[in-house]
Amino acid sequence: MIAVTLRDIDGRAASSGRRWPANDATEDLVQPAWTGGGSISRTVGRLYATGSDGNSGACTATVVGIRTVITAAHCVRTSVKGAPARAATWDNDLCFVPGYQNGTGPHGGFIVRRVRMAENWQNDGLYVAMLEMNPGRDGRNLSEVTGTQPISFLADASGPAHFFGYPYTDRVLHCPGDTTWAPGKALLRFPCLMGMGSSGGPYVSGDAAAEGTVVAVNVSGDGNASYGTALGGFAQRLCQQSESG
Repeated sequence: MIAVTLRDIDGRAASSGRRWPANDATEDLVQPAWTGGGSISRTVGRLYATGSDGNSGACTATVVGIRTVITAAHCVRTSVKGAPARAATWDNDLCFVPGYQNGTGPHGGFIVRRVRMAENWQNDGLYVAMLEMNPGRDGRNLSEVTGTQPISFLADASGPAHFFGYPYTDRVLHCPGDTTWAPGKALLRFPCLMGMGSSGGPYVSGDAAAEGTVVAVNVSGDGNASYGTALGGFAQRLCQQSESG
């Protein structure tokens, strides 16, 4: 059994009128902006965090349950050089802004209640975190506001797919492509580069991008491609725990 680490966070709902701190690119985007609407425009958003050193950052995340958001593990923890994964420090002030666009959250902001991830989260296939969200200020669960993006833990994640992310841009970007298994790695290779901030962004299977199914989350990249963790039984277990509270 893979050890799960759990962090409870005491937070309240964020204001829907708040402008979110970001130094976003608005032109010369590294990839095209997503203009296809659908559930993607509501369920994918920016995840803000403050590291233990006080520096702020942002990743990408997706609504995949009644109260659950999925992202990459390093989006909520910061590694300690030379130390094992379980020694990583926890990030603070975790706040998710679905549909983030032009410096605002059209659906408001949601504070993370609880984080679930593997103790040894840097191991192959475990590089994922499930975030259980607090309700909004009006008492509604996140999915009642945004809807839910379908997710699969059993699908063959290779093949035609779409990658969505916020690489410090004022709107979500999009790449179509074919995912393949990276040689010598338990990671999916996606032939698209977005850069910092797109970590945690979903790889969505099939041709119907707007309503497609999340099969992996982006975790890294090199000079040629991006790489994601395919979702399997462990991610399913985390999601089930998050949904059951």
